[in-house]
Amino acid sequence: MKGAYRTYVLTLLSVIGFLCSVDRVVITMFMQPIKQEFALSDTELGVMTGLAFAVMGGIVAIPLARMADRGSRKWIIGASLLVWTLLTAATGMAATFAQLLATRVGVGVGEAGCIPATHAMLGDYYPREMRSRALGVHTAGTYLGLLGGMIAGGVLAQTVGWRAGFVWLGLGGLVVSVIFQLTVREPLRVDAIEKPTPSSTGVIARLGDLPCFLLLVGAFSTTALAGSVVTWLPVYLGRAFTLTPIQIGVGLGLAIGVATAAGAVIGGQLGNHYSKNSKSWGARFSAIDTVAVMPLLLGTFFAPSPAIAFTLLFLTFLVAGMITGPIFAMLQDLVDPSVRATALAIVALSGVVLGQGLGPVLVGFLSDRWSSNRGDAEGLRLAMTVVALVNFLTIGEFWLLARRINAVVPPVRRATESGAASLTFP
Repeated sequence: MKGAYRTYVLTLLSVIGFLCSVDRVVITMFMQPIKQEFALSDTELGVMTGLAFAVMGGIVAIPLARMADRGSRKWIIGASLLVWTLLTAATGMAATFAQLLATRVGVGVGEAGCIPATHAMLGDYYPREMRSRALGVHTAGTYLGLLGGMIAGGVLAQTVGWRAGFVWLGLGGLVVSVIFQLTVREPLRVDAIEKPTPSSTGVIARLGDLPCFLLLVGAFSTTALAGSVVTWLPVYLGRAFTLTPIQIGVGLGLAIGVATAAGAVIGGQLGNHYSKNSKSWGARFSAIDTVAVMPLLLGTFFAPSPAIAFTLLFLTFLVAGMITGPIFAMLQDLVDPSVRATALAIVALSGVVLGQGLGPVLVGFLSDRWSSNRGDAEGLRLAMTVVALVNFLTIGEFWLLARRINAVVPPVRRATESGAASLTFP
């Protein structure tokens, strides 16, 4: 029964991650009608979809994560879900651009407490040898939200409109909030009991080897910045190929949502198998994985037809999704169990600020500058290409992280069949 309940909790948390992703991404399918209604520039669209949503949410994530590490992760997740679904509904009622920005800030703040608390909770529901797969499955649910958000956004944009779409999406999350609060229990902090940390030890000391942690922060940052081009894909595909919102939503949902979800499950399974005896395997794997991603991603922007573009996108995110389970599991290996949520929040903050915050604004800014001479589609294509090239920094950061882990992080200790302890080095 314990295993069945643990699976139920993972499933429900994956559904919440799904809703989180839907509410975050659906606005990208509404960007064109919102731009027309409020007479916005591409830069203002970037502020609305990125900076306004991300910065406050990223900042608030750290204190919420500290609360999750010290108190009830269940209540942090439940309250976050309630806040962001209500504010998603309120987004559809915004009368001015300022109100629209305010509601998106509120959605970002509401979502900020969910993922760190979820990862900390799953860290106690699942032992180390099962965490990579569990975190991969949860991430798969989150990325399936891209499919849901883009398809739902495309359908809603062409049927009831963006305002009613936000209202319906927000109200739908209330049902899941009630089910979560009534059926999920706060788990015992198993690792913290088995390996207690003195209360006098500061948060920074609990983050483990600081160069390792900073390299991981850097890798997340550049990955998120390069990945921010996804925000502009619906607009680009509409400009380049004159596709309808439903065509774009279905195509991107399948190419990104399904592919990333499948990649996350595959990568999580690989992590369970190959990282058992190595704490650095996830970093090495991520460096090689990112090398494979780059030609596929860049090729997408220069595809001559939507069919080729969607095919390359599918392959891009199938490969890119594989790093999520191993990397999140590796993060839990590197830090003390008492700061799991806080560590993820700090890592995510850098990715949120650069990726969701700066990235869409930078693409929009470059697009505005280059579109006047090159045309709307060509200007946006060039802007996305330049920002995506940042991912080459990610490759070096992951590789340096693997080397640093091998040099300074204690090796994995496991029991032999005879019961005696033996060391297996990374």
